[in-house]
Amino acid sequence: MKSKLQTLRDLLYEREEKRTVFEEQPAPLSVEEKRAFAEGLNRFSEISESMRARGTQLKEAVDRMTSMVETAGRMISESDGDMVDKINSKRHLEYVNKALAEMQKSVSEVMIHERRMEAACEDIREGLSKYYDVR
Repeated sequence: MKSKLQTLRDLLYEREEKRTVFEEQPAPLSVEEKRAFAEGLNRFSEISESMRARGTQLKEAVDRMTSMVETAGRMISESDGDMVDKINSKRHLEYVNKALAEMQKSVSEVMIHERRMEAACEDIREGLSKYYDVR
């Protein structure tokens, strides 16, 4: 192991071999890698659409769950059951409503991240389309 003093001397007198960035060339791409790249370019729109579809499906699922919870709340309030059962059911429904609110918040965050992904996807498409035919 070199001491700090020795390292400084080496730097001062340029004893280390000089290396440039151009010395090591990357390995050439294989035919399979080129085919995979071309296939990726052809399927770019499909890939970006699949990312976009997931957030929409989540939003629809949460809307359906919201409707179910609201309906359950109305049914509990309209029921002719025992007072103790009603109080217990309302307590459980409050817990369900809190979980639903948390889910809605999480889906909103997912939608925000999805928009960021869409923007990044478009930036990637734009960058690649300068050099390649992106479909």
